[in-house]
Amino acid sequence: MRHASLLHGLLITGAVALTGYLLVDYVNYERDRDQQSIELGREAGVRVADALDAQLSAISERAVRFAAGLGTITDEETLLGSIREESLSLPLLLGVTVAYEPGRFAGKDRFAPFFNKSRDEFQFVEDTYDYTSPELDTARWYTEVVGSGEPGWSDPYFAEAAREMVVDYGVPLRNPDGDLIGTVDYTISLSDFTRIVDELAVGESGYGFTFEPDGAIVSHPDPDYLMQNVYQIRDGKDEAIVARMRSEPEGVVQYHSTYTYRYSWFFFRALESTGWKSVLVFAEDDLLGASDQGRRKKIHIAMGVGLLLITVLAFVFRIEHYDPPRLWWLVGTVSLVIVGNVVTIWYLNLSTDFSLLNNEQERIVNGTVRNRYIKAYDDELYRLTQTHYHRVPTGIFIESVELTSFEASVIGRLWMKYPKTLYETTPPAFYMPDVSSLEARGLNSELISEVDAGDYVLVTWRFRALLEQHFSYRQFPFEQNDIRLTFLYPDLDSNVLFVPDLESYEIINPSTRPGMNPSITMPSSEIISSFFTFDDQDYQTSFGSSSPLASHPVLSFNLVAKRIFVNPLIANIIPILIVALIMFIVLYVSSKNSDDRSGMTIMNVIQSAAGLLFILVLAHVNERNRIQTPEIAYIELFYFSMYVLITLQSCLLAALFRGAEWRIFDFHDNLVLKLLFWPLLLSTWYGLTLIRFY
Repeated sequence: MRHASLLHGLLITGAVALTGYLLVDYVNYERDRDQQSIELGREAGVRVADALDAQLSAISERAVRFAAGLGTITDEETLLGSIREESLSLPLLLGVTVAYEPGRFAGKDRFAPFFNKSRDEFQFVEDTYDYTSPELDTARWYTEVVGSGEPGWSDPYFAEAAREMVVDYGVPLRNPDGDLIGTVDYTISLSDFTRIVDELAVGESGYGFTFEPDGAIVSHPDPDYLMQNVYQIRDGKDEAIVARMRSEPEGVVQYHSTYTYRYSWFFFRALESTGWKSVLVFAEDDLLGASDQGRRKKIHIAMGVGLLLITVLAFVFRIEHYDPPRLWWLVGTVSLVIVGNVVTIWYLNLSTDFSLLNNEQERIVNGTVRNRYIKAYDDELYRLTQTHYHRVPTGIFIESVELTSFEASVIGRLWMKYPKTLYETTPPAFYMPDVSSLEARGLNSELISEVDAGDYVLVTWRFRALLEQHFSYRQFPFEQNDIRLTFLYPDLDSNVLFVPDLESYEIINPSTRPGMNPSITMPSSEIISSFFTFDDQDYQTSFGSSSPLASHPVLSFNLVAKRIFVNPLIANIIPILIVALIMFIVLYVSSKNSDDRSGMTIMNVIQSAAGLLFILVLAHVNERNRIQTPEIAYIELFYFSMYVLITLQSCLLAALFRGAEWRIFDFHDNLVLKLLFWPLLLSTWYGLTLIRFY
C-alpha cells in the first residue's frame, strides 16, 4: 500500500511538473513574441513618422523658399509659370496656390491662381468664392495665415476649387519692403496623403493613419473615417487608451480592432513638423509573421493536462485494489480524457489559417508589397528585352463558388482599368490557364461595360469558370485548401502585366474576405480569407515566340477554404462508433465459461465480425468514391484501425472460446481485454491524429 501511494505521488508530481513546465514555456513564448512585436512595431512607427516628417518638412521648407522669391514678380505669365513648375516639383503636392490681398497684384480686386496637378490646369479661386472672407471656413487657409502673419498647417477641409478633401501649408507672401501682400499655399490631397502613409506602412493586416491634435483624422485607408474624431471613435479602444493617445507624444497599446477584426497593436508617435500623430496598427502575428509553434505548444499543454488527469484519476480510484467497478470508472474517465485531447487538436486545426505559413507566396495587401513585385518584374523584363511591362490594374469580385473533389466552379466579375494608350493595339482581354478540360467551354465571359474614365477605360466582364485545383485531402474532413484564380493576358508577347487594383477595395485585410460576396454559402466549405498574390507561370516553352523570358508573372486571386466538417464527420464517425460499440458488447459478454457466454460461439464471432467489416468497407468505399483522392485521408485511418481491431478481437475471442490457457484471459474472466478496448481504440485514434495534425 505504501509503495503504491508513493508511486502515485511521484507520478502526480511528475505530471504536475511537466504540465507546469509546458504552461510556462507557452507563456514565455507568447511574451517573447509580444516583446519582439512591440520592438518591431516601434521601429516601424519611428520609421514611418520620420519619413512623413521628412516629406512634410520638405514641403514647409520649400514653401518658405518659394514665397521669398515671389515678392518681386509682377508679370502674370511669369507668376503662372513659376506656380506650375513648383507644383510639379513635389510628388505629394496636389498643387500650389498664390493668393493676393485685394489690389496687390496688377491692380486686380482679388487674384489667387491654383495649379491643379491632377487636372494639369489652372483654377482661379476668386472665381469660386471670396477667399478673403473671414466668415468662410473654406477660406481659413488664407485668412488665418494673413491674420497671424506666420506660416502653418491648416485644418483639413473641403477645397471648393480642387473639389477634394485637402490640408494646406500656408506661408505669408511679402514684397521687398516687407509688406504682407498675400499667401503662398501648398495643398495636399488627403487621399494622396493616405496613399503615402499606406505605402510606408508594413504588415499584412496592418494599416496606418494620422490625426490632428484635436482628433480629426487626416489620413485613413477607409475614406469614411476621414475628418472623423479619433477620440470619439472607439473601434475597440477604451477610455484609458483614448487618454494616452490624447496626452502622450508616443506610445503603444493593445486592443481589439473592429477595422482589422483581430487583436492588434496600436503604435502612435507625434510628428515634429506638424504636431499631428502618426499611427500604425498591426495584428499580433503581423510583424513577426505567422508561426505554427503556438499551436503545437497548445497541443503539448493538452497532452500534459491529459497525463496529469490520468495520474490523478488513477490515484482517486485506487487501482491497486483491483476492484472491477473502480477499474471501469477509471477506464471511462481516461477514455474521456483521450477524446478531449483529440477534439482539442481538431479545434486547433480548424482555428488556424495554414495559408499564413506558406513561405512560397506573399500576400499583396498594400501598395508597398505590390510595387516591389512590379519593380522586380519590370527590371527583369528591361534587362532582357529593353522594354517595360504595361501595367493594368485589375480587380475581381466573386459572386458564387462551388467545389468538387479537384475543381472549383466560380462565378464573378472582373474589371480592368485599361490604359487608353493600349486600347487599340492591345485590346483588353484575359485568360485563365487553369480552366478544366472536362468542360467544352471551361471559361465563359461576357463584356458588361466599358466606361471612359480619363486616362483609362474601365472594362468589366462577368465570367463563369470551372478551374482545376490542387487540393489535398490528407486531413479530411478537417482540411484546408486554397482556391486559386490565375489571370494572364492571352498574348504573352504583349508584355501586359495585370496588377491588383487595391484602391478599389475598402479593406484589404485577408480575414475580411475582400472581393467576396458576403452572402456566399457553400454546403461543403467556408471561405475564411481572400487575397492577391503574384506567381511565376513557367510553361517550359516559348510557344514559337522569340521572347527570352523563361516564365511569365501572373496575377492570382486566392480563396482559403476550410471544410465544414459536420456532415462528413457524422457520416463516417457515427457508423464507426456504432460498430465499435457492437464489438465492445460482443467482447463484454465473452467468457471462459461456456454457460456465461449468452450463446456466443466462435461461428457467431466470425459472423458478427464479417458483418461489421462489410458495413465499414461499404462506408469506406462510398467515402473514397466521393472524395476521389490519391492520398490516404485522415478519416480513412479510422477505418483501417477498425479493420485491424476487428481482426485482432476475432482472433482473441476464437482463442478464448477454444479454451486457450492464456494469463490475459484468467483475470476476472477476461476483464483485461474488456478494460483495454476503449483506451486502446481511442489511443490509436489519438496517435493517428497527432501524426496527421501535429
